[in-house]
Amino acid sequence: MNYKRLIVSLLSFSILFALASCSSKKGLQANNIAYVYNTKDLALRPEFQTYHVNDTITRIYYRVNSSNLLYMRDGEKAAYRAVFSMQYEVVPSFEEINVLDSGGFTIQDVEISPPQKALTGSFDIKTTNIPDNKQLVVHLTMADLNRKVSFENFIRINKHPDKYRARENFLITDTTGNIIFKNHVATGAPFYLTYNKINANQYYVSYYNRDFPLALPPYSTGSQKSFELEPDTTYLINADQPIILEKSGFYHFRLDTTQWEGYTVFSFYDQFPYVAKRAHLGPPLRYLTTKREYDRLVEVMSDPVALKKEVDEFWLERSGSVERSKVLVEAFYSRVQEANIFFSSYLEGWKSDRGIIYVIYGPPDKVYRSTAGEAWVYGDETSSLSYYFNFIKVSNPFTDNDYSLNRLTTYRYGWGQAIESWRNGRIYNSKDIQREQDESDQYRYQQRAPYWY
Repeated sequence: MNYKRLIVSLLSFSILFALASCSSKKGLQANNIAYVYNTKDLALRPEFQTYHVNDTITRIYYRVNSSNLLYMRDGEKAAYRAVFSMQYEVVPSFEEINVLDSGGFTIQDVEISPPQKALTGSFDIKTTNIPDNKQLVVHLTMADLNRKVSFENFIRINKHPDKYRARENFLITDTTGNIIFKNHVATGAPFYLTYNKINANQYYVSYYNRDFPLALPPYSTGSQKSFELEPDTTYLINADQPIILEKSGFYHFRLDTTQWEGYTVFSFYDQFPYVAKRAHLGPPLRYLTTKREYDRLVEVMSDPVALKKEVDEFWLERSGSVERSKVLVEAFYSRVQEANIFFSSYLEGWKSDRGIIYVIYGPPDKVYRSTAGEAWVYGDETSSLSYYFNFIKVSNPFTDNDYSLNRLTTYRYGWGQAIESWRNGRIYNSKDIQREQDESDQYRYQQRAPYWY
């Protein structure tokens, strides 16, 4: 059985989404949430996890690092105090914003000295007024009241009655009961998986070890390889015992094998999402190298010392100096790590469609999220030279974070400009696009016809 990524409907859906993104935006899809993908713009960056407690209550767990909050005190002998608020609204979709449920609360944390810890908690929302599409959107706003900054995000909730065994009905925790906010678990680290409907006695676990290809360039007309759904192996485990993943890959947990809905845990490598070893340096360079250059990297990929030497020589040749090379390496692999954090699904984030755009172009200037997917904008949105990338949300039994780029041959020139910039020792980002827009506008201004009065 092949997973075709909904290719039959994807093409027509992509066209509709592209047209919709160019029209006037309504509701929450008009909100620019580019800061979600820009780690340098925003200090406050909470994490969220969704769990259906029952048919009418959904629980939202949150976690924020104390280092993201401003701790203040009234005097030298006073305690340090952080104060943050959480507001939420439940709406039918990004386009329809009639509020079905709402609420909020304020939390204070008091410490003798500024702490290094995670602040966690949860709140319940009512999910009784389900729209026809059986989908809901939770609009979340967390605010640091001392620093007077806030963070907005949107969570999709699936309440379809036929999906009662889907991922939101499972909760993953460590052995001390703490919520695991990422569904990536290192091999050898024990965890528990809870199902909300019944006290499950056992889970069927389907194990996959796949070497997925990198995303194609945005102008490519080629098609990605299909995903073989047949697992490498399937076995039974006890649901009330700690679960330990023995090797890298991904593991799909189900109550039975008659349907695909379940919960998937990924284990790419133990240091994930970080670029922590020399072996992690080579593969992402495929985006920047010629085939001959990359073939040389492949020859030494199993030798960390030789691979590091080849990678260093690649960047030194691009930059012309050791100091400049360090700047390029820091910028490039920081983007790889951030792509892993934001876009990982059944494959590492940097390999995904959003990942390849993020690594090469950097964080987008504007991000608009809708029921169909996400639209990214680089540069001035009103300019004809701005770059629009439309990502279609794909139905995937293993992840809710799978998006497919609507590829266009018109991206070829801009992609070539971006790759050339990196290969010439310059970090490419949206400022380069804005500079190209300014130069084009200035040229058109100079070439304008004179006015006669």
